[in-house]
Amino acid sequence: MAKRTKKVVEKTRRGNGFGSVYLRKDGLWTGKIWVTDPETGEKKRKTVYGKNETEVAEKLVRLSGSMEPMNGMLTNKKFGTLFNEWLLVFKRSAVSPRTFEAALRNFKLYINPYVGNMSLPEVTAPVVQQVINEMFVKGKSVNAVKKVKFLFNQFFEYAVDSELIENNPTTRVKIRNRDIKQVNQENFYKAIPQEERMKFVTALNENEFLKPLCMTMMFAGLRTGEALALRWENIDFENKTIKVRNGLIQVPNFDNKGNVIYRTTVIGDTKTACSVREVPVPDILLEVLNDWKKCQWVRKELTGVDLLAPSAIVFSNYDGTVRTYSGTRKIFTNFAKKHGFYGKIHFHTLRHTYSTMLFEANENPKVIQALLGHKSVKTTLTVYNSVDKSYYKQATDKLNNLFNSEKMQEYHDLQLKKDIPALKRDISELEDDYSDDPEIRMLEQILAEKKARRKQKQEDFDM
Repeated sequence: MAKRTKKVVEKTRRGNGFGSVYLRKDGLWTGKIWVTDPETGEKKRKTVYGKNETEVAEKLVRLSGSMEPMNGMLTNKKFGTLFNEWLLVFKRSAVSPRTFEAALRNFKLYINPYVGNMSLPEVTAPVVQQVINEMFVKGKSVNAVKKVKFLFNQFFEYAVDSELIENNPTTRVKIRNRDIKQVNQENFYKAIPQEERMKFVTALNENEFLKPLCMTMMFAGLRTGEALALRWENIDFENKTIKVRNGLIQVPNFDNKGNVIYRTTVIGDTKTACSVREVPVPDILLEVLNDWKKCQWVRKELTGVDLLAPSAIVFSNYDGTVRTYSGTRKIFTNFAKKHGFYGKIHFHTLRHTYSTMLFEANENPKVIQALLGHKSVKTTLTVYNSVDKSYYKQATDKLNNLFNSEKMQEYHDLQLKKDIPALKRDISELEDDYSDDPEIRMLEQILAEKKARRKQKQEDFDM
């Protein structure tokens, strides 16, 4: 019988009495340590296992009753290595796959390239602040920068709890409250311009599938994922409403190093709790959905797949399965290129158009917020309220109408009419005030006598 040999891929030496940690060929981390039995005083060899080096090291620390060996081993590692291990061990198990993917992406793009080769003690508050400042220099939004700072903060809180460092340096890092951007007015309008809307709707008549899908987003304000997850039971044709209850989600699947292997498209919850809502539907959209229902009935008869069951997906594939983002986007891209909309209109443009049409109709912003499923009315007002150049002329016309020359003259005439009685009252009051003054009476008498003499002279001359 051949002698079995122990194969070790990687081994980490530790201080005397604190054992060793190594990675076996099967991918399992193993640690061994000598411990003393408190009752007998005998030394025994203990073996622990874990998914990674950090987990094994922590188990050995608990057995040894000391933190110093683990601290020495971990702090000798590069900052990027420690951060990545924390993401894979702790962050991954605490959040959804999509959130973990975003955290891993932020680490690889904005953290590891700048501080990955530093040691843990070297990453101080000024260093983290420099990373934040560099993101702003590259034009990243406040929201994106806040996510990176939050990730830094979570890792350093873990490091403090594990006694790897004493203080969390991110508590002294500053981020401004709002974005500073130079808006390009030519690209600011996010909705379909008024003069292009009818052209777009007319072009949709050539695509049997895109017409009901795009009209649902344009006249009910649904997100792409909400429209693709819509079921027939969510549409109330009698009461003319659509109930938004779900959204399409792409769930990433990772290997043990955090790399995405593949993605699975599933129907899950809406983007936020506020996104669950009931939207009134205009007649034009109901007619289109009824026509789509007839098309699905024909396919049901031909294929035998029940595409009209209450739980069936409204915009499913022809076999009843859920459509993917990428597949649906490809269909729309081909349509946009054919009709000259490529680069001008995308799926989210339709949702912006819905909100803009409501603003054009002078709808209450709080109502529009509820219909769009926004958490804050600020998002509705600042992001989903597009203004084109025609509104500038309308605003100027309103000012012209309010302050034209004719109306200004009417205003002055009206004020004059209001002022004349007041002036008469003032003169009367003055006359009353000076009627008892002797000097005034003497002047009045002299003026009267002069007037009488002039009149007498004129009469004499006439004779």
